Amino acid sequence: MSYAPYFKDKTVLITGASSGIGRALALKLGRSGAQVGVLARREDKLQELRDEIGGNIHILAGDIADPEYCQRSVVSLAEQTGGIDVVFNNAGVSMNALFDDADIAVFHRMMEVNYFGSLYIARYAQPYLEHSRGSIIFVSSIVGKRGFPTRSGYSASKFAIQALFETLRVEWAPKGIHVGLVAPGYTDTEIRVQALGPDGARRNKPGKSTGDVMTADEAAEALLRAAALRKREIVLTTGGKLMVWLNKLAPRCADWAAARVVG
Repeated sequence: MSYAPYFKDKTVLITGASSGIGRALALKLGRSGAQVGVLARREDKLQELRDEIGGNIHILAGDIADPEYCQRSVVSLAEQTGGIDVVFNNAGVSMNALFDDADIAVFHRMMEVNYFGSLYIARYAQPYLEHSRGSIIFVSSIVGKRGFPTRSGYSASKFAIQALFETLRVEWAPKGIHVGLVAPGYTDTEIRVQALGPDGARRNKPGKSTGDVMTADEAAEALLRAAALRKREIVLTTGGKLMVWLNKLAPRCADWAAARVVG
């Protein structure tokens, strides 16, 4: 069962929509009759998305790390469609480098895109979500629950997302805004291939993974379910759930398991 039809005639904003989970979300929602605002840097990829789906795709190209761009995009979408019902804070960049080897700029980029980008969108979308009593879903990761070698900056940015999610969930509850979080496990998307190396350049090759690997389509459906059913938090994949519980109940075993994923 797909939850995409639930969003028919609603206005949805998706960050990181040019590939991976964000693109899968846009395809599902656009084909189900939602008005979809797609945010990403690669305008050509967003245009391809609109060509594939049609006129209910609103292209808002730019860098999510720029607060002025985020504000313009949110306001533009709301003015074009009459409001915003749902936000999927999905944009992200990963890294694949040991802490000692990584340039400081890599850590800054992790926070600028993964944390501050999500924060900017949440801040500017809040009035519209309050008016619609809508939903905002933060996309985290298993590494936002447990630190992993070679992912220190990425993991830290996702831990920050966890804290922001938990805070906003409480602060915004009286406003009628649903705040949810989805933590995918390893997902077969460009974020793994284009992770930043020690010097900040994209590695253009996937890192090692263990256990089950999700498709972007599977992850997107989980995000739709989280918004449609107003879920608090969803951790995906058997391996991901196991790691979260292992980290709580047997942290030394979790250390051992995390060390196997280096690379």
